[in-house]
Amino acid sequence: MESDKPPGESRPRQPKQQVWREIGRFLYPFRRQLAGLAILTAGISLIAMTPPLMTRAIIDRVITRGEHNLLWGLGILMITVPVVHAMSAFLQVQGLAIVGQRLILSIRTRLYEHLLSLSMRFFSKHSVGKLINRLLTDSSTVQQVATAQAVQVLSDLVCATFALSITFTINRSMSWLLLGVVALFVLNYRLNYRRLRVTTRQHRRAEDRLAGALQNQLAANLTVKTYGAEDREHIAFRQLSDTNLNLIRNTEFASIEFNMNTVLIRDIGRAVIYFAGCWLVLNDKASYGDVIALTSYAIQLLDPAVRFSLLAQQLQDAGVSMGRILGLFHEQPEIPRQRSARRIPARLRGNVEFDHVRFGYHPDRIILHDFCLAVPAGNTVALVGPTGCGKTTLVSLLLRFYDVLDGAIRIDGTDIREMDPHTLRRQFGLVLQEPLLFDIPIADNIRYSRPTASRDEIEAAARVAEIHDEIMALPRGFDTPCGGRHGIHLSVGQKQRVSIARAVLADPAMIIMDEATSSLDSDSEQAIQVAMARFLQGRTSFVVAHRLSTIRNANPIVLLRQGRILETGCHADLMARPHGEYRNLYLRHMGQGVLEVEP
Repeated sequence: MESDKPPGESRPRQPKQQVWREIGRFLYPFRRQLAGLAILTAGISLIAMTPPLMTRAIIDRVITRGEHNLLWGLGILMITVPVVHAMSAFLQVQGLAIVGQRLILSIRTRLYEHLLSLSMRFFSKHSVGKLINRLLTDSSTVQQVATAQAVQVLSDLVCATFALSITFTINRSMSWLLLGVVALFVLNYRLNYRRLRVTTRQHRRAEDRLAGALQNQLAANLTVKTYGAEDREHIAFRQLSDTNLNLIRNTEFASIEFNMNTVLIRDIGRAVIYFAGCWLVLNDKASYGDVIALTSYAIQLLDPAVRFSLLAQQLQDAGVSMGRILGLFHEQPEIPRQRSARRIPARLRGNVEFDHVRFGYHPDRIILHDFCLAVPAGNTVALVGPTGCGKTTLVSLLLRFYDVLDGAIRIDGTDIREMDPHTLRRQFGLVLQEPLLFDIPIADNIRYSRPTASRDEIEAAARVAEIHDEIMALPRGFDTPCGGRHGIHLSVGQKQRVSIARAVLADPAMIIMDEATSSLDSDSEQAIQVAMARFLQGRTSFVVAHRLSTIRNANPIVLLRQGRILETGCHADLMARPHGEYRNLYLRHMGQGVLEVEP
């Protein structure tokens, strides 16, 4: 089918507060598990903070004051603490793994469900590679920061708070000095976070473009090889990769500069704390045990400060990823399911009326102008015209992938805008010129239109499509996988007949065919047309047609040009017009078997 694609539109960026609020909503179902992990993490952190106090007691009380009776007790504690810490950390890691995997599954399934609900216009604006990148990569980034990093932040907060509190009880002067070092970490973050966010966002956009280009180029591999365009495509891909590499370099430079500043502040802070402690000892203002404990807690305070600073980059990355995911969630289907939609019969009769339909993908570019056509139930309509004349647009409107701008489309007297789109589409069978088969057994490909169909019904549909015998000749018959590494590769003609069998199995009230026999040889086409004539009997069908054999059997034939009906009628009536456009075209191309309409 031809398509008139609207250009892409970018959505505004999400406010940072909204991004993190949405992350909280994703985490809400796991609040109990996360609360338990938070308590466990706090306990682990407190356990990890006790060794410096025990070291201080050994130096100041056991060694300096000679309280040897405390040695065994302190020694047992110093052995017990690491064991308890290791066991608790094991439970923490296991819990994080479980919650993290459930979170990423929740994000991906909800996002995939939402993507399936979006309208065709959305998919015409976004490449598959870009959507896959957001569905997989961005969700993984959010999951990592929202679970493992979140727990690490909590652990560091507990450690930092405990360390700072203890240092104030040991020596206030050293504590204020330590706070001054921590303030330098905050300043470093404030000076660099905006640059990190901008470079990360630019890098992610470049990755989207690269993924989309890669998906398109690999999907068109046959065309690339046919025209010997491998070198050209390689150059184009190299240019996109170079652009992406430059943006990665900018991101890395920003990150390296930020990280080096962070490590430098930590190392200088440790040195300052150490020498300040030595000065206090030399001036009898602190004991050796106090200095050792202060230095240890300074390390345990500065290391979390380093991790907080390094986490800033990951938070920026997660914020960008969540913003991109939210951008998809905030896309709304143009034609949502309506609870108040009018109930329609399980099977419509198929009287279709286009009543002064006007439509364009953009208000300033109208495709259909005041289009009027009445199709009685059971008739086959052939849509003929040059590319871009509106044939596919008519089909898309009929399936309610888009809604008309003016006028109405009615089926059995009911405006389709009053019908639930899912219920409406189940009334149609669809056969495309380029059929798509899933990487599943042939029987399941045919059954896709009606999951409850029995094997006998599947085989009956395959017989109508003239593909049954060829399927039975395969190694596993209808259970033979098609496509993929382990499946059999069917010809285009065979795929088309499997697609026809799928439509036949659906037993629809109406059917849409986009030159469904174009890839078949003459004998197969004739056999299918005989079978399809029986199948189409009593069903309203719309055929986007070029072959004369298909056109002759239709009633009416609709000749389109620039979104308007040029001529309409059955083949005999149109041929009876001495100077008719259809007659001239038919006579001009009858020897070719294909009706090519000039724009």
